[in-house]
Amino acid sequence: MRLEVAGLFGDPARAARIERDLAAIPGVLSARASARTGRVLVRLPECAAEAARAVLRAHAVPGAPPPPSARRLALTVAQGVRGLLRGARRRAAPAGAARDERPARQALAGGRAGRAHAAAPARVRGGRAERVEETAHAAEAPEVARSLDVDPAVGLGAAEAERRLREVGPNVLAGVASRSSLEILAGQIVTVPTALLLGAAGLSLALGDLLDASAVLLVIGANAAIGTYTESRAEELLHAWGDLRVEWARVVRDGREQRLAASEIVPGDVLALRAGEPIAADARVVRARDLAADESTLTGESEPVEKSPAPVDEGAPLAERRSMVYAGTVVASGEGAAVVVATGGRTELGDIQRALSREGERTPPLERELAWIGRRLAAFALASSSAVVAVGLARRRPLRVLARSAVALGVAAIPEGFPAVGTTALALASRRLRGRGIVIRRLAAAETLGAVTVVCADKTGTLTENRMRVAEIFLPGEGVLRVDRAPGGGAGPGRGVALLGEDGRAVEAGAPRVQALARIAALNADVELSDVGKVVQGSGTERALVEFALAAGYPVSARRVSARRLSEERRSAERAFMVTVHDHPELGHIELVKGAPEQVVARCDLPEEARRDALSLNEAMASRGLRVLALAWRRNGRPGNDAPLVLAGLVGLRDPPRAGVKAALAALSRAGIRTLMLTGDQERTARAIGAELGIPPDAVHSRVTPEAKLDIVRALQRRGEIVAMTGDGVNDGPALKAADVGVAMGGAARERRGTDIARAVADVVLSDDDLPSLTEAVCEGRRLHDNVRRAIAYFVATNASEVLTMLAGAVAGASPLTPLQLLWINLLTDVAPALALALEPAEPGVMRRPPRDPAERLLSPRDHRALAVDAALMSGASLTAYALGGRATAGTRAFTALVTAQLLHLRACRACAGDDERAPLPSPREDNPHVVRALAATSALQALALGVRPLGRLLGAERLRAGEIALAVAAGALPSLLRGPGGLFEGPGRDIVIVKATRAEHAARAVPTVSTRKGGTP
Repeated sequence: MRLEVAGLFGDPARAARIERDLAAIPGVLSARASARTGRVLVRLPECAAEAARAVLRAHAVPGAPPPPSARRLALTVAQGVRGLLRGARRRAAPAGAARDERPARQALAGGRAGRAHAAAPARVRGGRAERVEETAHAAEAPEVARSLDVDPAVGLGAAEAERRLREVGPNVLAGVASRSSLEILAGQIVTVPTALLLGAAGLSLALGDLLDASAVLLVIGANAAIGTYTESRAEELLHAWGDLRVEWARVVRDGREQRLAASEIVPGDVLALRAGEPIAADARVVRARDLAADESTLTGESEPVEKSPAPVDEGAPLAERRSMVYAGTVVASGEGAAVVVATGGRTELGDIQRALSREGERTPPLERELAWIGRRLAAFALASSSAVVAVGLARRRPLRVLARSAVALGVAAIPEGFPAVGTTALALASRRLRGRGIVIRRLAAAETLGAVTVVCADKTGTLTENRMRVAEIFLPGEGVLRVDRAPGGGAGPGRGVALLGEDGRAVEAGAPRVQALARIAALNADVELSDVGKVVQGSGTERALVEFALAAGYPVSARRVSARRLSEERRSAERAFMVTVHDHPELGHIELVKGAPEQVVARCDLPEEARRDALSLNEAMASRGLRVLALAWRRNGRPGNDAPLVLAGLVGLRDPPRAGVKAALAALSRAGIRTLMLTGDQERTARAIGAELGIPPDAVHSRVTPEAKLDIVRALQRRGEIVAMTGDGVNDGPALKAADVGVAMGGAARERRGTDIARAVADVVLSDDDLPSLTEAVCEGRRLHDNVRRAIAYFVATNASEVLTMLAGAVAGASPLTPLQLLWINLLTDVAPALALALEPAEPGVMRRPPRDPAERLLSPRDHRALAVDAALMSGASLTAYALGGRATAGTRAFTALVTAQLLHLRACRACAGDDERAPLPSPREDNPHVVRALAATSALQALALGVRPLGRLLGAERLRAGEIALAVAAGALPSLLRGPGGLFEGPGRDIVIVKATRAEHAARAVPTVSTRKGGTP
């Protein structure tokens, strides 16, 4: 038997241990383990094979890379080729093809069916194939245990667990596949403009023009290198952020609790659940003691969900299945036991991952537009070349001369800087955004951000901090107080928090009533503190209470030592409060109570009116989306003492909005971008946060499942919206991938489990969890789109002027420009000036205009007409210089005039300096030094072409006298003079203007109605 063992390659010590353990198996004749190949060769009878496999599994290292081999090398090469083909197919697909793929709801439903088919035995014995994981939440716990043939008190036996592991496979999830370097490279090369340039280079080679071909290939290589380097850096950064994996789990087997590798968990195993530990599989709760789980990454629920063995309704959504715990979540508090019903890809986490793998990527708007323009340029080049050949044949010109002219004209029609400008502009924008903590994983996403019309924002961890905090307190005699973090909080006792009454008056944190409340919050809590007094472990609610006590100046660490806990009574289904008894050094035996206001207030010594007021305040605080707890205490906290409690107050907790989010959403609104809140949280909580952030109620969607998030995104896209989806959890993954721009949190959120999946599928990662930086990204995207549009307009006008010049010459029986002169003009005027345009600063008011119409072309019919006039003027200038003067230098004069005209045309394409859109001719900005440098560099190179004879002879340029140079430059300047103030072509539309959609157009787009329950349809 020859087997490969994960982790054996390069580990001689492991090889020795494997040989030793295999030799101890009765019947094994020989065993050789090789650290050089990572394989084990064992000679043994059939009866010992199973024992040998068990030994090898015990020594295997889950997740270890496989040893190298020729077969794997071939597979890697094949995988790279497939990546190139996938990239080609993705870019060749028609616009919107990805949008029309099956809804994720169907994908998830198919995943469920596939899950049942892939050996998901709810009942491992008895021949029945019941799928318990489908209905375990609604069944009684003993019934689930019986269907899985396990006693929860004893667990599975080792042999039975081994048999089930062979049957269902290891409890692992495949990682979210990242893009290989070949796929990233394919994304840069497999585009229409690049294909056109490759064709031009090939034709140049066929005609023997090695210089032409080399120049074009150099542009293509630089473009691919810039794009690949930028996107690869983003991929490497994401790899460094880790993955979602539970390494081990507490399991009851053979009647005793033991720690096992999480990959060995099987259906029927009994998980021992402890506070702070991750959950390794989907399981049915059979025992719970104050048990709660943090499911925010899976459901979006901001508060820990209490768990109990009691069944729930079969139609309950995931967030309300309190009888279940799920893989990828964490035990927030308490302890308990649960029977595993699903592992690996059959878990709820596996469902979401399956939806991710089936969700196709959408082609960014800029890529679609550049591909469209590239196809039009190709058609233009073909038509121009055909026209030149037809005219030449009619004039009986030599065929070889016609072929060279046709190729030259084709090269002239294709801007060499066309792909380079888009990629370089995107890369520079990506670098600028990275400096602000925004990582662009796909370059085109930088521009797509500027086209966004709707932002679908996950609440928990995105709009809010995903950290419970005390927001309000009620103190008898003081009323309701708002709790604010004091500036520079924590600088002294009681200075970390500011307490403000409804009338604006301040209450000192050191006041006796506040300290009495802080005492209960600090001592009646199960948390762990660090040596410096910081809370390091505990449920979100108890963390918030202890942090409030710390901010109020209560000596938490010292009192938790001196006022030792004597006894406790935890919450239960019948008693919704927790009681602790302490030996306080000053107050003696005290009993502290914390829990549901209805039950705690009923046990307090209060007049009936005060009791009603307290309960009314509880309702009012809860209506504001707060989780309300009542805190009370009494002296002489000894068993049998039934004396009434003293109400210390009410505490209202919530997951507060992130700093700056409200202002960011307001800025997006001014920019014409609507925000929808999508959350798995309760409706009352979601609406309260929405109201605070300025999100209207009809834009708040609560209890949203991953499938419903996906449905909402797709419904918006079908309406023509460009959608950005923000999120940070596993449950956001499918919607992040389906959106036009997926934006994931990546900084502080990395402490949450599952954020790596969100980051891996997103296009943009906010590394500092700073949602307000999204407005900067949108501004940068709009600036980028405007500048790319200006550069493309410049390309079209200048290259069309070359084609018109050659066509006019062909009709007249002349050839004003040589092929090398055309290539020189393209390299000179297409690259540096266009790149300078791509670096233009944003126009004033760019974030005060609505998003552009997603259906609007990059160049409108109005632009086409204006560019045709510009091209005709520049061509006319060149032909004028050609006609005026001697024939010997006519071509050189036309050459110089055309270069001059194209360089001066740069002014017509620049950004405007003012914000007055009514001005007929807004003046261009003068704060872009790159334009000046580009003009200076290209002018110097043109001077070299005219002044250095070897270069001039190579280009076919004759030496010009001073008068001829003046004539050519004056002719080249004529189009700019005609376009300027007082010129013949002065008027609206002469400069490139940025077309904007009206606010009314975007306001008319209604938010689609989508059911937020599981299985809802748009």
